[in-house]
Amino acid sequence: MATSMNPASSVERPRTDWFMRVMALLFVLMALSDFTKPFQHRNHPSHLGLVIFGHRLASFGANAIGGPIFGILLAIYAHGLWWQRRWLKPLSVAYAFYVPVNLTLFWSLHANPQPTVRFILIYLFFALGGSVGTALYIGYHRDRLA
Repeated sequence: MATSMNPASSVERPRTDWFMRVMALLFVLMALSDFTKPFQHRNHPSHLGLVIFGHRLASFGANAIGGPIFGILLAIYAHGLWWQRRWLKPLSVAYAFYVPVNLTLFWSLHANPQPTVRFILIYLFFALGGSVGTALYIGYHRDRLA
């Protein structure tokens, strides 16, 4: 395993992993989005807001509580990705299971207009690539985690 020494510290750090850095930045963007869920919901209550296990939170108050909680969780995930922390493994597995369950429940519980197959495939590519793909990458490169 290639490591580099930080001159300010005697702790060995794993080498920079650009995939994990890019995913960390994307998770920060998702965290910021979750922090703004109450305001998104207030502007368009029928279309926007946090979705948990297939159910869109129905009030400003629920989004004001749920949005920051999920935002903090995603920020913690981003922190673990950026610094390549070992505790990231169970969080990545939990998130990898949560995303497909949440998507499936949302699409099956709501009578929204059916999106096109193309939209569904593109959405699934990014949603599952970001959640399941990141968990698989972390599992495969677990020796790089500190």
